[in-house]
Amino acid sequence: MHRYLRLKSIANWSIGLPKISPFLQKIQLKSNPSFRYFSAVALLSQNLDYSSGEDKESFFPIQRTCFFDSTQVCNNLHNLRTNPSVAFAYFKDCESLGVIHEISTYTAIISILFNSNQKQSLVSLFSNLISLNTDPGDQILSLLFSLRQSGGGGEAGLVSFTVDALLKAYITCIRAPQQAADVFYELGKLGFLPTLQSCNFLLSFVADAGDEETLFSVLDRMLEFSIKPDNFSFTILMQFLLNANKSSMAIHVWGLMEQECIKLDQATYETFLSRMCDCKRYDLSSEILQAMVRKGMQVRTKDFNIVFSGLCKESKLEEAEKLLQTMSVSLDHYAFECLISAYYKRGDFEKVLDLCEEMDSRGIEYTSIIVTHRLQCFSKLGMDNKVLAYFKEFKESGIVLDKVFYNIAINAYRRLGSIKEAMELIKEMRMIGLVPDTRNYTCLIAGFLQKREIVNARVVLAKMLKWGLKPDLITYNVLLSGFCRNGLVDAVYDILELMPLEGIELSVDTYCLVIKDLCIGKRVNDAEVLFNTLSSTTDLEAQIRYFSSMVAGYLCQGYTERAYKLFERFSEQGKLINEKVCTHLVSELCKEGKLSYASNVVREMLRAKQHNVFIFTTLMNGYCRAGRFDDACNLFSEMTDAGIEPNVVTYTVFLDGRLKEVLEMLRSETAKENEIYQLNDIFTNLRREMEGAKIEPDVKCYTVLIDEQCKVKRCLNDAQQLFDEMLSKNLRIDVHAYTALINGYRRKGKIKEARELYEVMVNSGLEPDDIASEVWNKVQYRSIEMQREFLETIAHCFKLI
Repeated sequence: MHRYLRLKSIANWSIGLPKISPFLQKIQLKSNPSFRYFSAVALLSQNLDYSSGEDKESFFPIQRTCFFDSTQVCNNLHNLRTNPSVAFAYFKDCESLGVIHEISTYTAIISILFNSNQKQSLVSLFSNLISLNTDPGDQILSLLFSLRQSGGGGEAGLVSFTVDALLKAYITCIRAPQQAADVFYELGKLGFLPTLQSCNFLLSFVADAGDEETLFSVLDRMLEFSIKPDNFSFTILMQFLLNANKSSMAIHVWGLMEQECIKLDQATYETFLSRMCDCKRYDLSSEILQAMVRKGMQVRTKDFNIVFSGLCKESKLEEAEKLLQTMSVSLDHYAFECLISAYYKRGDFEKVLDLCEEMDSRGIEYTSIIVTHRLQCFSKLGMDNKVLAYFKEFKESGIVLDKVFYNIAINAYRRLGSIKEAMELIKEMRMIGLVPDTRNYTCLIAGFLQKREIVNARVVLAKMLKWGLKPDLITYNVLLSGFCRNGLVDAVYDILELMPLEGIELSVDTYCLVIKDLCIGKRVNDAEVLFNTLSSTTDLEAQIRYFSSMVAGYLCQGYTERAYKLFERFSEQGKLINEKVCTHLVSELCKEGKLSYASNVVREMLRAKQHNVFIFTTLMNGYCRAGRFDDACNLFSEMTDAGIEPNVVTYTVFLDGRLKEVLEMLRSETAKENEIYQLNDIFTNLRREMEGAKIEPDVKCYTVLIDEQCKVKRCLNDAQQLFDEMLSKNLRIDVHAYTALINGYRRKGKIKEARELYEVMVNSGLEPDDIASEVWNKVQYRSIEMQREFLETIAHCFKLI
């Protein structure tokens, strides 16, 4: 069917009006004598009475044939105009008794229903007529023209009322989106326009049918007919787009609404926000929340929490924190839990600890999840003493501790070598009703193996079996690793034979662990025997992992030459070990000054397209340490040409190398001023590149920048400003950053400032390293020297007197 029906297509509507053409009337009168006259009941007599009473037992007290014309029906309807329900019942009863209504009678009943605002009755009437499946298209148009000419409310009144009812009846009965849209269009072209409410009903119907093309067509026609969509219209459209997973288009529509200054109410915003969240478009949901705040709307806590939680789960933490700032929302335990969980998942353990400290300062109580993450962060950062301190604190505070908490504490004791205390925790668990599991016992076994107490490890394993706990893959891997590192090769092979019997398959992971840990246990020859047995496999992925493990094993024992030769042998076959081991190999080769070997590894990675920014940074650092700054510069250019974006570590290494080069030239008597100027210019350009790439300096980068200001430019104010930037960004300033600025103060003779900064460093819990201690000694020496110079000056003045 053509997208837009011609006028004659309206004849397909099902409604029971007679043709108004005189010629057709004559034909109908000849074929149906009862067309104008029909049987009626006594109630249609001159004195019409619809009252109830005992003397009137039924609606039709006397049944007889009565013929009357449409004028009589119209008169009766006019008499009933003050009682629209009765008028409508009368109209329907006439119809059921064989009356064929004309234009005039329909006009009369429509006027009554319009004046009493009973649109649903008219919808019911049209629905019944449509279901008769007759051929009334021209008659409908005649009816509408007649209503327009009657002046009963005008186009915006009676006609719109009728068109509304007709459109709704058609939608309800036919259930065809395209046809409904065509009816709307054809009527609209003739000036018969429904109200905005009916247009929205049509939009909702088409949207529910999933017809996108027709939906946009209806919207276009509405604009063509000067029917301006409202909040609900756009809400229907946006819901449709979101249901169709077209969230980007939906947000575009939302933007157009704001541009057109369409005033959206809170319900529209909340509906749109809810659907965006259902589509997991939390970034767009965040924009909606911020728009609501700008418009002064009250944001429900539930909505904020859903969006904030969603951003955190997607690791869009910068956006989440920006949302907090925009909305000026106070962080509660729920928001902290979302942020802490997300940062822990990202691996930013220091940020997790910072957030926990912020919770402490605000007096916000921890949830069990936050407690777990805090302990796990201490554990990941190797701060086992703090793990145990906070474990005791949380235990005394009354927080319910589960097996996870105890396992973290047991693991901390294990790493500290305090196995006795770890075993006490196992006993404590049983006392409070927690049954230790395989994981807890595995942790104890690992502790004894770490201390080379093989017998005790076997005892714990026996106890574990006694309690009915079956070793899992992790337990077997712990035993294998411990036996390998202790050189117990026979025990290793015994376990390898036992594992399949216990239903645990020997995987590539297990063999790789054994190869590497045998090397750590100084049984490199045994590792090579196992490697040679396994490396002939045809499984390429397994082969890559076996070679990678053997190279890593060599590196653990400092056999960099063997590691490189094995790497070379594998690469000659057109294969490459994994990136992590390659990076480790390059690092170890650089430490030993074998930069040509390291460069070859990087070239092979480039050839295999497995390069990354870390491997380039490692080699660049090696060149800088060796004083080969030109090679480092060339490598930097080569990296950017390969499309690899430098990160903050890369820039820090390169800046540090350039700084060392400048300092070396300053110490040289043959250094030319223009060469030093050029190097300073390169240093400045690198900083600008970082700013252009929006790469924020970290603590190490700031340390290099401060060092450059103090030693080269001798601009202490700029150095202090850089240090203040770190403080404002809440970065964890380390001892090296403090030392750089303290040394700068010393060089300028600002001993007081140097002393104060040193005290701040010590009071923050940082222990001075060798370099910091050396600088401090120089500060003390410089202080004494300045005092002596001062006394000598005073003495000289007295002599002059």
